Amino acid sequence: MGALTEVPVASFSPERFRSLLGPSFKQVDEAIATGRQLLAGRVIWHINSTARGGGVAELLQSLLAYARGAGVDARWLTISGNPDFFRITKRLHNRLHESPGDGGPLGPEERTIYESALAEAGDELMQLVQPGDIVYIHDPQPAGLIPYLETDVLKTIWRCHVGVDRPGDLAHEAWDFLRPDVAEADTYVFSRKDFVWSGLDERRIWIVPPSIDPFSPKNQDLPAKAVEAIVAVAGIQEGGRPGDAMFERFDGSPARVTRPAEIDQVRPVPSAAPVVCQVSRWDRLKDPVGVLRCFTEQMRSTDAHLLLVGPSVAGVADDPEGAEVLSEVRAHRQAITDEHRQ
Repeated sequence: MGALTEVPVASFSPERFRSLLGPSFKQVDEAIATGRQLLAGRVIWHINSTARGGGVAELLQSLLAYARGAGVDARWLTISGNPDFFRITKRLHNRLHESPGDGGPLGPEERTIYESALAEAGDELMQLVQPGDIVYIHDPQPAGLIPYLETDVLKTIWRCHVGVDRPGDLAHEAWDFLRPDVAEADTYVFSRKDFVWSGLDERRIWIVPPSIDPFSPKNQDLPAKAVEAIVAVAGIQEGGRPGDAMFERFDGSPARVTRPAEIDQVRPVPSAAPVVCQVSRWDRLKDPVGVLRCFTEQMRSTDAHLLLVGPSVAGVADDPEGAEVLSEVRAHRQAITDEHRQ
């Protein structure tokens, strides 16, 4: 297995948006025609750290499929890394949010680990790209690939999906660590103006808000019987017919939920009980332990139930803290009295 892995990308027709946009879809048609002309013979590469878990992976799954459906050759690569590399990139991720994370340093030793882990991927990448290609580098993990792409025949874009409204010393420390690599990109894309770093060429900055696919399985309107069946198959509640646990995949094809989730609970949630639910990665920035504490302290006199939901910690390769955070949640849940632990 190499340092780069290509992720299969589907092809979705942008036509599915015509019914939502109405007359405004004319702008999409014009953009598709222009894109096909400008990008003919070129590949648009997108590189991030994982194909599963987190918003970037979900965003790429949709956007690249629509690009392909519009006639653009869009491809997706993920990087590999060792535990020390992902420990450092998680540290960077936390500090970009003005959070200390594990409190470790970001000095010369960490720089050596970071660059060494990306060296093989950089060499592989230069064997794949061709003159005229466009390369998107997403977030801190693969930012160290940008210097490999410093050439007049390629265009490199660094897209930052994370940030903080009021950066302090921790965020600036992460910026200083990454800036030598990031600054060499042709363009920088941020999700919000407040997230833009100091010290970057303002003429090369673009603001692109986060993208939400209205046709994602998460955004589907499901009939009540499908909802009842899905939560029953998952093991959250009882009731429903397994055959009704139906939804549509990203490509519009039908699918059925067939496997239970891994759940820590005493008994299924009563069907009529109010439910408070947080869905997120197992990340201290999401503070699932704080949510659990708040719920148990403030909701003792109600019959409401709390669901803390996240991905399998084995399926998110770039987040070494995930298993630790899930373990902390389980420990705090176990410490709750039997009366309140469901």
